Amino acid sequence: MTYRTTTTTAARFIEFSLSSSQTISTGSIIKFDATSKRTTGGDSVSYDSATGILTLSSTKRYWVQAAVHCERSTRDPYNLYWVTNSSTTEIQPSNGGFEAFILSGDGTIKTSSSHVASLMVDSPSTGFRLYVGLVPSNSTITTRSSLFIVEADP
Repeated sequence: MTYRTTTTTAARFIEFSLSSSQTISTGSIIKFDATSKRTTGGDSVSYDSATGILTLSSTKRYWVQAAVHCERSTRDPYNLYWVTNSSTTEIQPSNGGFEAFILSGDGTIKTSSSHVASLMVDSPSTGFRLYVGLVPSNSTITTRSSLFIVEADP
């Protein structure tokens, strides 16, 4: 009988945050602050605050988590998901994309806590953006939001 074995590999941890809150609407791109980058060092990750494009090395493996704190203006649902840098089509779980989908509350207006949209990719050949698929108007992404990235050598 053969068991799945594990190997050790070098990894780096990277974080981006928001320097100020962002008012969002359906179709917005969440834009973290590139100057807020904290890293354990030697990573191959870059982020463009103007476009919201996250660029990852094509020779690495990644686990990306956007922990987003959204203050909704109503109790209506919202969702965030990962798209490529040239698309607004959701990256599906079969391709490593996992959305944050928040349903309506219990009849009261909810101030949502952080919710996570994840992306898992090996040797990416494109950039990625965090897209707002649905949100009540006049909602806000707060500075309690962060983008966490684990970069691993193959």
